[in-house]
Amino acid sequence: MKQRFRSRGLSLIMVTAVVAVASVMGMAILSSSALQAEAANNQDQVAQADALAESGVNVAMYYLQNLNDNTKCPAAIASLGIGVGNYTVSNVSLGASVNGTYTIVITRPSANRYQIVSTGKATATTPGVNRSLTVVADVNYFAYGMSAANVSSSGSWTIPASYSITGDLYTTGSVVNNGTVSGAVYSVAASGSGSTGLIKSLLNVVVATLTPTTASVNHYLTYTYNGSTYTAGLLLLPQSNVTLGPTGSNPAGVYYATALLDITGNVKINGTLVCSTGATLRVSGTGNSITPAAGFPALVVDGDVKFNANNAVLDLNGLVFLGGNINRSGAQTGCKLNITGSLLLGTTGTPALDSAVAVAVKYDRTKSAVTTLTSGATKPAPSSISIVSWKN
Repeated sequence: MKQRFRSRGLSLIMVTAVVAVASVMGMAILSSSALQAEAANNQDQVAQADALAESGVNVAMYYLQNLNDNTKCPAAIASLGIGVGNYTVSNVSLGASVNGTYTIVITRPSANRYQIVSTGKATATTPGVNRSLTVVADVNYFAYGMSAANVSSSGSWTIPASYSITGDLYTTGSVVNNGTVSGAVYSVAASGSGSTGLIKSLLNVVVATLTPTTASVNHYLTYTYNGSTYTAGLLLLPQSNVTLGPTGSNPAGVYYATALLDITGNVKINGTLVCSTGATLRVSGTGNSITPAAGFPALVVDGDVKFNANNAVLDLNGLVFLGGNINRSGAQTGCKLNITGSLLLGTTGTPALDSAVAVAVKYDRTKSAVTTLTSGATKPAPSSISIVSWKN
């Protein structure tokens, strides 16, 4: 009898243990299901917040692509100072069918560089799920290694064999290319013995920031720098063995001449040189270079760049506007013009390029991004936007 009661008691204990284990497992399963549902919901909100943040970036990029158009870009963005202030738009909804909002903050760290911070919020309630993207972008203006945008559509000009262009070439006329072009040639028609990446019609051009003429180009006799107006320095005498640069009254280091200007060797300009009213720049010697401040051109010449001695060299590190031609004053040999930036030929007729001068143009989009090249005008249409960095 005692053995029978003992067996029943043991069975009851075992049943109770099994029920307890089953209860714990059931609670665990229910808890796991709830956690999985919550995790899935959170993951959905994370994805939604990411998408909203990217939407904010896309809107900001659209604004930057249209900096010149106040019907598409808020004026507060176009007028942002360098390192001063910001443009902020908060809690923007994409419509009643889309939950959540985005907020964007745009600042301008340097002349043509902008920072976008876009925060997407998955729900309109607090706390919600927030995700932020920080994008640094450059606004580009002159997209070609060399361009001649004032040539008649029926006109034709020749690139000599002594020319090397690392980048694209753009012209509104026809071109005979006997030199080397690493990129595409955009023109009415192209021929010649030189090499090129691609030959395309002008219909392939999405945006071309137009080259001004000598009548409309900015000569920078007065200019704005960091919100203040300054006056360029006048050069009257030939320049030799000298370094010219920024001063307190001329912080961008802009210098100009209104007549023939000779630079005769070891002339370094840390700024901008302008030869206006049809003036010609005449070069001899070596060690001549011009490196402008950010957002300024290296050289603006209404007339010619003329080499005046054997083996004369000029190095230009920025955007170059030339209203005349590239030639020599005589039968000089070994002359070189090196440009890192972009060469804009503003000639209204057919550019004349001396085949005895070796010209090397290496396109640099940052150094070519000059918004003030046309006198008295608003910013030109950007040619493109470049993403410098993108991070969560």
